[in-house]
Amino acid sequence: MKQKLFTKKFTLTPGECNGQQEMSLSFLVGRIIKVASMHADAWGVGYEKMISNRTAWVLSRLSIEMKRFPAITEEYTLETWIEDYNTRFSTRNMAILDSRGEVCGYARTIWLVLDLEARRTAQMEELNELRTLVLDRPCPIEPPTRMRMEIGKKIDSFAVRYSDIDLNRHVNSSRYVEYFLNQYPFEWYDNNRITRFEIAYAHEARPGIDVDVFREETADNDHALELRHGDNVLCRSRIIFAPRTEPIHIPFNG
Repeated sequence: MKQKLFTKKFTLTPGECNGQQEMSLSFLVGRIIKVASMHADAWGVGYEKMISNRTAWVLSRLSIEMKRFPAITEEYTLETWIEDYNTRFSTRNMAILDSRGEVCGYARTIWLVLDLEARRTAQMEELNELRTLVLDRPCPIEPPTRMRMEIGKKIDSFAVRYSDIDLNRHVNSSRYVEYFLNQYPFEWYDNNRITRFEIAYAHEARPGIDVDVFREETADNDHALELRHGDNVLCRSRIIFAPRTEPIHIPFNG
């Protein structure tokens, strides 16, 4: 029987932590993708099924709200379920729980099917069975919002390199997150935590292209960011920060 709710438990190892000794946002995005893939595999619509048709699931939009991130050596669980499905996209939700079953946060994701030959979105009629696997369970955070930048300031430029690329020969979904997070100094994260993060992927970033980063900030720590290649917007993000109750003071070794 195909389970509508999929659950996977992990332990955050020291090598998986960031400089604040907790799970990084980009690592969490990677875990979300991993658990979504595992659930799709369990239904028989994972990588092997899709690649046989020269297609692949790709993450289109994501929103995350976190009360806190799991800490070093902590056990945590991801629960995932499908909220909606049609021939154009699938909406999948996640709950991130600690070892006591208390909620650390939630995520909403929107997935498309990419035609690997044409490099464009494909219809998903052959996956119509997913309609029967939708779970009537609410997700208490807002869906991804429509992000628009009014006046952005260019703050960084770089080239897409070999290690940025995944098996679909475009920039890895988690790498985009790192691009945005790297626009803030290390000490910023000792004093501030991410409470909400949104990302919308618009165009593929391929090997060798030049990328410009633009940012727009408001007084309430609500930041809009964009990655652009020339006049094309590759990716948009929104990050909401809040001051940490207790700033982190971890001395540097050496």
